[in-house]
Amino acid sequence: MRLMRAPIVVLACAVTLSSGSVAARARTSLPPTTGPASPAQASPADTLERVVIVMRHGVRSAMSSPAELGRYSRRPWPAFAVPPGNLTANGAVLVTMLGDWYRRNYQALGLLGTADCAVYYQANHTQRTEATATAFAAGLTPRCPTAIHQTAAAPDPLFEAPLTPLAPLDSPRILAAISGRVGGDLGAWDAQQRAGLDRFEALMLQCRRATCDATERRGIARLLRDTPVRLAIGPDHKLEITSPALQVAGIAESLMMAYADGLVFKGWRGIDAKTIGEAMTVHAAGIDLRTRTPEVGRQTSSYLAMRLLATIQRGAGVPVLADPIGDAEKILVLSGHDGTVTMLAGLLGLDWQLPGYGANQAVPGGGLVFELWRRAADGRQVVRVRYVAQGLDQMRFRTPLAATAGPLSAPVAVPGCVDADLSCPLTGFTAHLLAAVQGE
Repeated sequence: MRLMRAPIVVLACAVTLSSGSVAARARTSLPPTTGPASPAQASPADTLERVVIVMRHGVRSAMSSPAELGRYSRRPWPAFAVPPGNLTANGAVLVTMLGDWYRRNYQALGLLGTADCAVYYQANHTQRTEATATAFAAGLTPRCPTAIHQTAAAPDPLFEAPLTPLAPLDSPRILAAISGRVGGDLGAWDAQQRAGLDRFEALMLQCRRATCDATERRGIARLLRDTPVRLAIGPDHKLEITSPALQVAGIAESLMMAYADGLVFKGWRGIDAKTIGEAMTVHAAGIDLRTRTPEVGRQTSSYLAMRLLATIQRGAGVPVLADPIGDAEKILVLSGHDGTVTMLAGLLGLDWQLPGYGANQAVPGGGLVFELWRRAADGRQVVRVRYVAQGLDQMRFRTPLAATAGPLSAPVAVPGCVDADLSCPLTGFTAHLLAAVQGE
């Protein structure tokens, strides 16, 4: 893939951080079925023309062993049935259920026919992203032969631009951006997260109050609060960012995955969706700092953003500045990681809130959904963005996704676009994305 000439600098950084057919008439855009209500509905005559879904892989096993995770907790951790980091069997089922919901939703909106195969899938080079794309396709296009597209060589810059030689490393610029967000004092930022850290520690150590006392911390091999605070460029020229609050990340992800996978936490108290959601607020704060700082997104996601824009613009009669993804399919699905979603969102300034989750949290199987609509009133093309994901209990109990009880869904506003229904004119979406990529 080449980027066509344009006055845009696409940076990459080796920083380690934790078409064609016009659809029939449609009525509304991904109506919220559970969660926040849509501020307005599309006109009954508006036409849905194309959809791009940038999603995180489904429920995977923990990256660390139960023994390693147990060094931070009072009770032993349950074990997954698959190797570390792999999509679980339940994870595949849940993603297929989600794909089936999208299929029924977009058939109802007139974008897809009953046996329509006009869907393009691309996955990153990991077992969990490849298996997620395959499972999603089993639900979205069950009657179609499915090809999961990948780049010839790994890594794929759509998903891991920092690991590819697209542009010179600029870790100092990321360091400056993150340092600016914490007022030059990561320790002070960490102290502001103490209440959230205490809640998470109380769950891990099974303390009886929201804050554990010294006695309740005894006998624990590793305490989160002992993590050193460091924000600097390391000897390998990569960004090093650690703190007690940031140390929660891997453990919190493992907790969420195990609960969503239906594993039994033998001897644990407080293992329910509400308690886990409250305990993970500190994780959401860490995600925001590490992956949603705009400069991080600019260096990691500009390549993805430019190709996303070209894909949405396909057939609009405007010059494109990068190669579109796929070949004029109606729906394009990109199966990546949590950072794929949050770094792109940070670059574009996209925010969402789903019940039971932290702000802007990238949920297993969840994704940013970019829809291109044509308004009947004036013929304008507009972009509408949503974030869609299953709730923790929907995943744990494999709750069927029906028309009246679908996944959680929240409308996402594009900065600078002020239409009452959160639609953004394609011209406005284009200007906003290009400005974000150029750091303006």
